[in-house]
Amino acid sequence: MTEWKPDIASRRGRRYLAIADALSDDIKNGLVRPGDRLPTHRELAYQMGLSVSTVSKAYAEAVRRQLILSEVGRGTFVMPNAWTDLSRIGVDSRQIEPIDMAFNCPVPTPMLIEAVSGSLKMISSSDRVDELMHYHRPWVGLPAHRAAAANWIEKRGLRTSPENILITNGAQHAHAIILASLLEPNQIVVTEELTDPGIKFLTANRSLQLKGLAMDQDGMLPDALEAACRTMKVKALITVPNHHSPTLTIMPVERRKAIAEVAIRYGVTIIEDDVYGPLLENPPPALSSFAPEQSFYFTSLSKCISPGLRIGFLAAPPGRVEELIPGLGATTWMVSMIPAEIATIWIRDGSAERLVAWQRQELARRQKLARQILIGHEYRALPSSLHLWLPLPATWRAEGFVAQARSRGLAVTPAEAFVVGHVASPQAIRISLGGATPSRTELQRGLEIVADLLRERPAATYLVL
Repeated sequence: MTEWKPDIASRRGRRYLAIADALSDDIKNGLVRPGDRLPTHRELAYQMGLSVSTVSKAYAEAVRRQLILSEVGRGTFVMPNAWTDLSRIGVDSRQIEPIDMAFNCPVPTPMLIEAVSGSLKMISSSDRVDELMHYHRPWVGLPAHRAAAANWIEKRGLRTSPENILITNGAQHAHAIILASLLEPNQIVVTEELTDPGIKFLTANRSLQLKGLAMDQDGMLPDALEAACRTMKVKALITVPNHHSPTLTIMPVERRKAIAEVAIRYGVTIIEDDVYGPLLENPPPALSSFAPEQSFYFTSLSKCISPGLRIGFLAAPPGRVEELIPGLGATTWMVSMIPAEIATIWIRDGSAERLVAWQRQELARRQKLARQILIGHEYRALPSSLHLWLPLPATWRAEGFVAQARSRGLAVTPAEAFVVGHVASPQAIRISLGGATPSRTELQRGLEIVADLLRERPAATYLVL
């Protein structure tokens, strides 16, 4: 555990905010490092002569800023990529401008700007502007938007109908809606043993018990799900069967059927996150298609076209979309209609498919560059994946590799960021190849830093006398 004690003597304002600000500064200045375990609420309160409630509010603020992650029974840790995320939440990060290969997002293209401009002109000259601006409209989305979403989802491998669709502000919003609507605090949710940090944030925010289940090269093991259901009262399963982050597994059809069969037998709600699915040219049938009566499926345009559009599509089981109204009402009530209208136009006229096809082609070119630079090193990738998954040589530990990369101006993500619960973290890193590094020249430089480090032996991190 890090012996961290923030200096707030010269900071004005509320003390819990001063502590959070001090933590942010200490992360930027390298005094606290990604993966460091912070003192407990009670220990820090004792060291600083403050109440436990003040420290608890400070840690809650740090969680909100995505600086730390708190896990019940494990402790409070500095987020592995907190130092690169500061600019994304509005904190001054001018001191650190790394090559960002830690963040998954699509590659920007002039085609996108042209498509947005054309759609906005079409909307402004139409007779739908008043309808799109009106406050009184269906919370779940306009009929035209829901119809387009059903069409988009069907191409991803799940047949559904517009009346089962809810339009969301992206995949994370869809996740939040489902958890807020269907689950109660302390209920058990299972997921892959390595999962997206956003899932950990959402379940922690709802005070849910998140349990990681064993995986192999094909994804979650049905036997692991069966064992969990036998020994615990599992309420829901969160799974990413396509382009899993970070491992890039694509769950085969037979595995999907086996997972669905276990969920049906034990009455477990399936929450299928297919945010990366559109990047697959020929995706398998959605896992939800094998358990349609108890599966909630969602995808979005954030990872395959643009995060700025903030539009997602959530398909509920037949006749159950109204069960999601409490979660929708507790978050944003309804989405902004202009992005939803743009997405609908693109789906109807084929622009969405063209933009995704361009994204696949560009990511394939970036994967080719990675193969050329990382030749001789084993890693996992897909033809058009947004990242690659690199197990490290035995001489390296992930946190040391990430620290050395950072010292050379490169941000990558260690496996620890994805670990659920108490399992040992793999010694591996996720390297993003997408739009956080829009320049291929910069991308090449980042990959060369990785290749150089893989050829080197790590420097000693600790000296104990």
